[in-house]
Amino acid sequence: MNAAAIVLVALVAEDPAVLRNAPRDDAPAQATLWRGDWLEVRGETAGFLRVYDHRHERPGFIRPTIVRVHRLEAASAPELAAVVRFLRDGSGSESLGIGYAALALRAAPAGADTSEILAAIGTMADRLARRASAARGDGRNPAGLTLTGQIEVAESYGLKFTSVDAVATGSGVGAPRARLCYDGEAWEGVLAASRAAPIERARAALALTGAGRPCQDRAALALAPAEARAWNDRRIAALQSIEYPIESALPAALLGRVRLRRAEAFAWRAFDEGRRGNLDAAARAEGTAVHELALTDRGVLAPEDVDLYEEAAIRVAASRWATEAAPKSAGKRGVDVVFAPRGEGETCLRVVPGGGGGGKGRVLGERCTYGLVWQSALRWAPSGQIATVVVQPLAGWTELWVARRGGDGAWTIETLTPSTTEPDATVGYVEAAGFSPDGGRLLVVREARAGSQVVRRFQIVDGATLTIQHWAASADKLAAFKRWGSPSWRAGTLALR
Repeated sequence: MNAAAIVLVALVAEDPAVLRNAPRDDAPAQATLWRGDWLEVRGETAGFLRVYDHRHERPGFIRPTIVRVHRLEAASAPELAAVVRFLRDGSGSESLGIGYAALALRAAPAGADTSEILAAIGTMADRLARRASAARGDGRNPAGLTLTGQIEVAESYGLKFTSVDAVATGSGVGAPRARLCYDGEAWEGVLAASRAAPIERARAALALTGAGRPCQDRAALALAPAEARAWNDRRIAALQSIEYPIESALPAALLGRVRLRRAEAFAWRAFDEGRRGNLDAAARAEGTAVHELALTDRGVLAPEDVDLYEEAAIRVAASRWATEAAPKSAGKRGVDVVFAPRGEGETCLRVVPGGGGGGKGRVLGERCTYGLVWQSALRWAPSGQIATVVVQPLAGWTELWVARRGGDGAWTIETLTPSTTEPDATVGYVEAAGFSPDGGRLLVVREARAGSQVVRRFQIVDGATLTIQHWAASADKLAAFKRWGSPSWRAGTLALR
C-alpha cells in the first residue's frame, strides 16, 4: 500500500463479501473478499463504492454497508489505534484487526511508538493461527473456508505462517494433522522497540519462546542439534531481556510465566551442554533453571498456568543431575560401574570386576546408549547387588537404568521409565530415592505429564523383579521414604516441591 498515493481506504467488515463488476447486486462477481481486505476507494456511483482491489489486482464495486472507510493520514492514527485495541482480543475478528493495525502503522507519524500496534498484530496472528489449526482438524468444519480466506488476508499484509507437522508439535491422538504457526515477526519488532511497554515486551518474549506451546517450542524437536541450540539461545536472549526494572513493572502472574519459561529454557541448555561434555556449563545452566523455578510463586499464577508450572518443574528435574557432585566410592564391592565411549556420541555402562581398569578387563554386564548418561546419578545399594544411574535421551525425559546381579552371578541392566500407565507421556523423569538397608528394595520416584495430566508416584520396588510393591502420591504416605530416603536425594530432588 502506497500511503502517499492512497488517501481513502475501505476495509471489508463482513465474511464473505463480493466485489462486483458493475454497481448492481446481481452483477457478476469479480472476487470474494474477507474481513480485513483493503480496497482503494476511487468514487461512488448508484449506491456502490467504486474501488480497486490491489490483492486481486482488479477494479469493482461494493456496497458501502459492508466496508468501513477511513482516510489514510496522520490525523486518523489515534482513531485507527483505538479500533485495533477494541479488536485485539476479539476472537473471530483477527483478520479485520490486522487490517486496521496495518492502516494504523501506515498512518502513524514518523518516529511514533508503534510497539502497541505490533503487539496487537502478534496477538491476533497467533490466535488466528490457532483457530485455523483447530478448523483443520475437522474437514467438515464450515469455518475452515472462512479461516482460509482470513489467513490469506493476513498474509497480504506481509504476515508469514508456516505449517508444522503434528509429530513435531507433540500432538496426541485426535489432534490436527498439521498446525499453523505465525512466525513472530511482529513480536520481534516489539522486543526491538526501546519504548515498548514492559507488559508488551514480556508478552513478546513469551510468544517468541513458545508460551502457548503450539509451534516454536515443539518444532525444535525436528531441528538438528546445532539448529536447536541456536533456537534455545535465541529464546534465552529474549527472556533475559525482560529483566529489572521491567520485571518490577509486570503483573505477578505474567512475571511468573516469564520465570517458568526461563527455567525451562535453561534446563534445556543444561541437557545440551551435558551431552556435549561441558559439565561446568551444564551445572551453571541448571542452577539458573532451579533458581528461576524457586522464584516462581505458584500462589499468584493464573489458573491456566498451573500446568505450565508442573511441566517446567518436570523439565528442570530431568536435568537436575547437572548440579550433583559425583558420588564417592563406597568401599569394596567386588564390582564397579564404569562409563566408556564406544561409537561417536555413544556411551556404554559396564559392570566390571573391582579394579577392572576402566573396563579393559572382563565385562560382567553392559548396556550402551546415545542418550546423556548422568554419572553423578550413580547410586549403589548397601548390598552391592544393585546400582542405578539416570540416562537422559531427550530434554525433559529421563530413564533409570537398574543394574542387578542375578542368582547365577550374571549382571543385567534394565530400564525404568517415568510412566508405566501413560503411553502418551511427553515429559517426565524417574529417579532413585534410596534403598532398604538389606539392598533388596529400592525407592523410586516417577513423574510424567500426559496431555494436561501430571502423575507423580512414590514407589517401593522389589530389587529382584523390579515390580512395584507399594506406591503413594506423596512421600509422606510411605514410611519407607522417611526411613530409607537418601539425604542427598532429599536435598536435591524436586519431587518434594
